[in-house]
Amino acid sequence: MPETMKNYLALLGWSTTDSQQIFKKGELEEKFDLKGCQKSPAIFDPVKLAWMNGEYIRLLSREDMLAFSMPFIKESGLDPSASKIPLLDIVALEQEKCKLLAELPGKIEFFFKDPVYNPEAVEKTLKAPEVTKILNGIKEAYAALAEFKEAPVEAATRAFAKANGYKAGQVFHPVRVALSGRAEGPTLFRMIEYIGKEESLKRIDKALTFI
Repeated sequence: MPETMKNYLALLGWSTTDSQQIFKKGELEEKFDLKGCQKSPAIFDPVKLAWMNGEYIRLLSREDMLAFSMPFIKESGLDPSASKIPLLDIVALEQEKCKLLAELPGKIEFFFKDPVYNPEAVEKTLKAPEVTKILNGIKEAYAALAEFKEAPVEAATRAFAKANGYKAGQVFHPVRVALSGRAEGPTLFRMIEYIGKEESLKRIDKALTFI
């Protein structure tokens, strides 16, 4: 992002007395002082640049995050109309974890089309002991829900785990992989709400075929 580049380039060979890294609008111009410039050569660190970009992404409003992301979403071919949830809300789910806007389409694509199952996640999570029983049981719990929202979905999931003697992670992890195809992602129960009841049940059935 433009703010990232301005901030990062200013810190190549210069720093404040307290080594401040992130500057708000106008703050860099206010604090810049030639006395802070170093004689030693600057080092360009792409890892730090990506970190800094993530910091600026997190400072965006939800609306600005969506606006900055739209070129990448359009280029990826994702169809926002494939989900009943506003694109603004889906993009906001991943804002905290994005370091590059170009990463975003890959992080949210499973909301709009069938997930692509990560082979490592399938082997490590879906093929773990008890997973067939867990997914069949959680499918029944979800099917019985009258309101498929974040809070009741979480309550039903935790109740199932407790009633059957499972640790929360033993249930949460296979459910995440079953619905998204991956072992990491946005907050689990908000994600499930956004995927929707009918689609969630369908994806659990699909995941069971991998076991």
